[in-house]
Amino acid sequence: MNIQHHDFAVTAGLPVQPTAIIDQLETARALIESRFSDAGGRLAGSLEMVGRLIESLDRLEVTLDAKSVSDTTQDLLSTAEGLNALPEAQQDRIAYFANIKVAGAQLQANIESMRTTLRYLRAFALNVKITAGSTIRASDEFAGFAERMCSQLDLGVGQLDELADQLTDLSTRLQQALEFEQTLSGKYAALIPAVPDRLAVDARAIQEQHTQIADVARSIAAIARDIQTKVSKALMALQIGDITRQRIEHVQLGLRVASRLAAQSDLAEEARDRAERRLLHMLAAQMSDIAADFEAEAVKVTQSLNGMAADTAQILAVNALGGRGGKGGLRELEESLGHAGLLVGDVTAAMANAHRISNETVSAVEALSRRVGAIQGVKRDIQQMAINSSLRSNRLGDIGKPLSVIAIELSSHAGQLEEEADLTLSSLNALAGVANDRQAGGDQDGRVDAGRLNGVRSRLRQAADVVEHDLSGLSDQGAATARSLTVAAEQLGLKADMGDALHAAAAALVEAAGPEVDDLSQIEAALDEAMNEIGRCYTMARERLIHAEYAVPKDAAPEGEEAQAETAAVEAAPAEADEFADLLF
Repeated sequence: MNIQHHDFAVTAGLPVQPTAIIDQLETARALIESRFSDAGGRLAGSLEMVGRLIESLDRLEVTLDAKSVSDTTQDLLSTAEGLNALPEAQQDRIAYFANIKVAGAQLQANIESMRTTLRYLRAFALNVKITAGSTIRASDEFAGFAERMCSQLDLGVGQLDELADQLTDLSTRLQQALEFEQTLSGKYAALIPAVPDRLAVDARAIQEQHTQIADVARSIAAIARDIQTKVSKALMALQIGDITRQRIEHVQLGLRVASRLAAQSDLAEEARDRAERRLLHMLAAQMSDIAADFEAEAVKVTQSLNGMAADTAQILAVNALGGRGGKGGLRELEESLGHAGLLVGDVTAAMANAHRISNETVSAVEALSRRVGAIQGVKRDIQQMAINSSLRSNRLGDIGKPLSVIAIELSSHAGQLEEEADLTLSSLNALAGVANDRQAGGDQDGRVDAGRLNGVRSRLRQAADVVEHDLSGLSDQGAATARSLTVAAEQLGLKADMGDALHAAAAALVEAAGPEVDDLSQIEAALDEAMNEIGRCYTMARERLIHAEYAVPKDAAPEGEEAQAETAAVEAAPAEADEFADLLF
């Protein structure tokens, strides 16, 4: 609703009625209250939005600090370098597994030789028993001897069987590892150097995008903080609306007092007319001051709102955070790292597999060594039995010669078992040497680290989350706030209608007051009483200053508390004006 100054126009020949002006001022007062309240609400909403934007930008800057950029870039470059070295490292692993397999095969051959020798020894032990059976004198003694020998040989065979089972299990794991490596070779061929090259590109892209986002965030945050300060000041500057509303109410009160004076006073008609016109002149002066003060301050408010609308439009640069350098780019980088992560996961599994087989081989060698030691014990027992058998056969004379021949064969094959056991130990030592070679792929452990790559992905995900969750929609809110501030400036219409309307009201009061009233004779008391009633409602020093100009002159200067009050009012006026000016700018 607009108030045009013709609302207060005076029809020629007809006096303006104060009650009509009261009604028109009420319309202006309500309009000012409504418009300034709406502008205050818009500014308060803008202040809240800008505050949220600043918080989000601060979080983003912390997430994308310089150290994070440096760490992320370095981690990616290091990972790319490690991935490029993987094929060579894999060849070392394959050679490592092949060496273990060769050593294991040799050990398997040694075990089979020992198994064959033990079978021969057992056959000889049975021959001892059979041959001794033909000699009644030696049958029992040699039968017990043969049984003990078979028992020892069976123990040796059992040790060999368990040793062979362990080697078979190790061989199976080696074969699985080699098959895994073959599969991994196919992945290497497909993904290297494409993935590490992409990581190097991503590292540079992250650095550029981090820098871009951080720069935009800092720039927008600085603008937002400046807007935040201006909006806070503008909110306080809107007090001009509340001040103007109160002063209009005081003029309305003054008009009612003037009307009551004209209607109820015991003064003569001419004196009542002078008293009423004197009050109307004072109220016209108040209204003129209200209009001038409102217009001056309203221009500043309008300029401030227009300036903030322009500043707020700059926040639309937040859109740059959602484009090439924003959430889209960050999500793409995160997905790219996901592909690299799959490869790194396979690499990590391969290296873990190599270390596991190495550890298992070392453990197997220790167990195998103990079993070979047990077989060597069997060999010593067999040799001792063979010696005893030979001695006892010799005591039997001719009938003991067949047993003596068998004892010599037992001793010979026991010696062969010793040689085979020594060869087996040598093969075990060779296997242990290969198993202890932990350099296969080990040099890449530090550079190809799934945990490190996951850390990079986590930082990228965090940055993208901040962009998506905190900044999503804020650019739209920034645009809406810019529009809101522009609308607030336009809808206030402070100079176009309200300012002119207030000046028109002042002109109407001047017209209604007629000629100046300098003759206060016979109206001093009534006028002083009316002026005092009006003066009690004042809240602004400027009102009291104007009031003092139209007050009933005293015979003597004001004294006591009244004098102090008037002096304070006069001194407060310029200070108050200066304070309000400082508030705006």
